[in-house]
Amino acid sequence: MHTVATILQWTFLVAGFAVLGAALVSSVRMKLSGARFAQVIENLEGRWFGAGSVLLALLVGAAAMTAAGRLTGHTIGIEQAALVVFPLALVAAFAVRRLTEKHGHRTMARASGLVLAPALLGAVMSAAG
Repeated sequence: MHTVATILQWTFLVAGFAVLGAALVSSVRMKLSGARFAQVIENLEGRWFGAGSVLLALLVGAAAMTAAGRLTGHTIGIEQAALVVFPLALVAAFAVRRLTEKHGHRTMARASGLVLAPALLGAVMSAAG
């Protein structure tokens, strides 16, 4: 179980940095082409990930990780859980944004991508130690 949690952590860490890097490159290219700062922020919110989505996934994942840690006897603070779950929250928000713009079922995709997935993965990462 510890191996699964480690693989999940590294996978989401790498994917989170890839999403952040791509969003940064997109923003810099927009700014260099003469876009205003407000347009760059709107592009980030509309195309990449919304701040509310990231916050929701972060809070749910961190709460699940902390709760699972307490249930299994591990003491995991909310600050440690937030650091581990943050890349997962970025990837979840990005995936939900991309999936809901192409397909229907927006509410179900958002609920599963921003609430269920971070909660389950946070609990798995916590239970593994």
